[in-house]
Formats: sequence, C-alpha cells, structure tokens
Amino acid sequence: MKGIPVYHDINDLHLLTGSSLRTKNPLFHCFNMKEANDLKTTHTAPHRANFYTLALNLGTEKLTYTLNENTFHEPNHFILCVAPGQVVKWKKQGDWFGYCTFFKSEWLLFKEQLNFLQQYPFFQINETNLIQTDRSSLQQFETLFELILSEQESEDTFGEEVIRSYFQAILWKVRRIYETTHSNNPSHKAASTITAQFLYLVNQLFLNKTTVEAYANLLNITPNHLSQTVKAVTGKTARQFIQDRRADEAKYLLAFTNHTVAEIAYQLSFSQPTHFSKFFKQAAHKTPIAYRTQATSYLR
Repeated sequence: MKGIPVYHDINDLHLLTGSSLRTKNPLFHCFNMKEANDLKTTHTAPHRANFYTLALNLGTEKLTYTLNENTFHEPNHFILCVAPGQVVKWKKQGDWFGYCTFFKSEWLLFKEQLNFLQQYPFFQINETNLIQTDRSSLQQFETLFELILSEQESEDTFGEEVIRSYFQAILWKVRRIYETTHSNNPSHKAASTITAQFLYLVNQLFLNKTTVEAYANLLNITPNHLSQTVKAVTGKTARQFIQDRRADEAKYLLAFTNHTVAEIAYQLSFSQPTHFSKFFKQAAHKTPIAYRTQATSYLR
C-alpha cells in the first residue's frame, strides 16, 4: 500500500473511476451519474482531490461510501460535499443514480479560498457532510442540475454565466439545509470571520504549525483572543482544532497507507515517534498500531 494519491485534474479523477466521461473545462464539470454506469470498476482505492465535489445521490445501488474515517452503507437521497484534501473511497454493486459536480472555487470567481469557505461552510475539511434532503428539496435540486446540463450541452452565449448562477443557487440551498441541522451559531460577523480564517489556516499549515501562538501571529491577534473567539463560535478551543486536525491526518495515514508509525510521526512534526504515540493514544484512545489494525479490518 502506497501513500494516498492526490488528483489535481478533473479528468484524471474520471480516469481513476474508469469512466469514459471527460470535460474540456479544467475548473468545472457537471454530469448525470447514469453517464458513468458504463464503467467497469466497482470500487476505488483511497484518494484525494484538490478540487471540490458536490453530488446528489438518488439511490445508487448497494453503495458503500467512505469519507475520511466515516463509512456510510447504502446512503440514500443525500447531498454529498467533499472538500479538497479529504480522503474518499467507495464501492458499489449496481448503477449510479443522481448528479455529480467537480469544481474549483476559482470557477465561482472567488479570489481567496477563505472567502469561499465563509460563504459555503459545509465544505470545511474537518467536517463529513452527507446532508439528507426531503422530497421537495430533491425535486428542486434535480431541476437545477438538469438546467445546468442543458446549458452545458447547448454551449450558448453566456452559458457559463447561466450555469454559474444555477450552481450558486444549489450551493445556497445546500447551505440553507446545512444551517438547519447545525447548531453552531456565530455570535457576530467579526468572530465568525476570525474563526473561519483560523480554520482555513489550520487546514493548510497543521503539518508545520502546531501551536495557538503560531496562528495568532498569522492573524495579528493575541493567542488569548483567538482562543476565546474560536471557543465562543464553535464550542471548541483553538488548541482542540489543531490537535484534532493532526489526529485526523494521523488516522488517514494509518488507515490508508503503509507508512510506518515513525514516518507518520515525523510527517506530523513530532520530534520522536514516542511523543506521537502518546499524543495519538490520548486523541484516539488506542495506540497507532491498534487503530491501524482495527481501521484496515473495518475498511477492507
């Protein structure tokens, strides 16, 4: 077992799945999932992409879907939100039903990744979002996806602008559902902005920056102010977020690669493997080896 591969090109991910689908647009591709029913593969190995996935699943047959360390057996009627860097694998024994979109945030004209995450928080890398939808919402989503596919096929003037508008409508509808099922309510805009900036930086820099002080310096605020703000908005301390992100990455590497415990320890900036083992046992309540044994057996 090698390291977890990262796919940078949308067509490379199509190639991985065995699909004959291809796109000329390197930033956006929407398709009806029945178009991928010609693929011969029934499963994928663990992988990551550096772009987003938003899919509407309408009952794919005998599907098992793993996102990060969470596995879902035959999930039905849901919106799937996958962020760049999250670990994905799936297997199925029947046909696909639904719609899928691969896209990069710059296609939506965001200059900064952070601004995109502030607007669409259900794509945070530390969350696993399979969002259940009711029948009314499903019909609305289906209509919007069909409008996108129609525009995509026609290649009419201003087609990309029209597609972008339909897709943003989908994202706002997903956010509406997301906010009804998440209890985190930012106390005010400034606190929400600081927290979003912090979470974005942690996801980018956790391998090398492991203290609250390091992130406070980047945000030009005091460590105490950062900790209080993050706690008020999320209910978790800034230190917890840093530790959780490192622990999550350790879990992915233990479950999906053959890297040794020592290699993982150094990759996560621990000075000694013993320090990593102690950290991991506190976070996961089991040793790295015990976690790997359990995870590989469960995910097999």
